Amino acid sequence: MDVTVERDSVCMGDDVNAPNTQILQVSGDMYISQFLKQLANALPTVADPEPIVWSVHLGHEKGTAIGLIETVYQVRSKVTVFVSDLNMQNSGIGKVYCRYFCRSSLMKPDQNGRLCIPMYPECPTLAEKVQKHLSAGK
Repeated sequence: MDVTVERDSVCMGDDVNAPNTQILQVSGDMYISQFLKQLANALPTVADPEPIVWSVHLGHEKGTAIGLIETVYQVRSKVTVFVSDLNMQNSGIGKVYCRYFCRSSLMKPDQNGRLCIPMYPECPTLAEKVQKHLSAGK
């Protein structure tokens, strides 16, 4: 089966190809967790020593988040599934949107307009901050 994937751009040069659409062929017997691992390999890596997180949403950017893909310096480190880990055939997933988060994505401006105040300081990792951010947007 085919799954359409759209994603955020990760740099200005990447914007040229926006909306960055690709088709992934997946097995209907594959579970969502396995799909996210396959998807992780299809997403661009970023040469940044800081962790990055991709949130994966059903259909479009504001769709229900089904999971996270964490990357630390170009190495896929972890996949988290937010929904029941069904096989793809029964999941109804035909299109996903991947949102890109880095440390500065979850910063607020100070009184001078510089992005330097961390959002969700109670969350020690970027993945936890992204989860909190996604749940706050509901």
